[in-house]
Amino acid sequence: MREGDSQVDRRIFLTLCAAGSALTSAQANAASVADIDDVPRRPIIVKPGEAKIYSLGLGEAHILVDGERSQGNWWLGQFREDPGFMTSLHLHPRTTEFFFVLDGVLAVFLDGGWHDLEAGTTAEIPSGTPHAQGNTSGHPVKFVGWGSPAGFEQSFPEIGQLASRIAPSSPQWGQEVAKIISRHDTKVLGPPPRRG
Repeated sequence: MREGDSQVDRRIFLTLCAAGSALTSAQANAASVADIDDVPRRPIIVKPGEAKIYSLGLGEAHILVDGERSQGNWWLGQFREDPGFMTSLHLHPRTTEFFFVLDGVLAVFLDGGWHDLEAGTTAEIPSGTPHAQGNTSGHPVKFVGWGSPAGFEQSFPEIGQLASRIAPSSPQWGQEVAKIISRHDTKVLGPPPRRG
């Protein structure tokens, strides 16, 4: 293993540990999540081959932890988004979302402007915050994404099924994805804002 690789591994570990604290805080503050003190937690170990893999049309989602595994508390996945991938401008009424960029540049629209998140960057998007994200570069971006409480990850199997029927370049793609994510703690606000 190269020196740079071990540093990224340590960063990922520390970021996920910090996220665990943030997830617990977010869960404790979410009115619709059961009181976590009353629910016994069980350990979770997920090996790479156990990920549920879904096409995103222009990329792929490897869902490692879903609501079933986490007792509804949180979800986590590793993602690859290819050049041109872009979400709508949207918000999650209940879910706080997190990103940790592994490779490439993840473009995130927050607070009225675009931010380019390079490898090693972490972002937290609190519930109710309008945002969009995608890949505006010429190279794939890889990142770990997770959220609390669980629920939004249920959109990925449906998007995978959609990708098997129509291409992301199809005029129906955006409308169909909007319908899917609207069923999973997401309010679509419109198209992604233009980059300046």
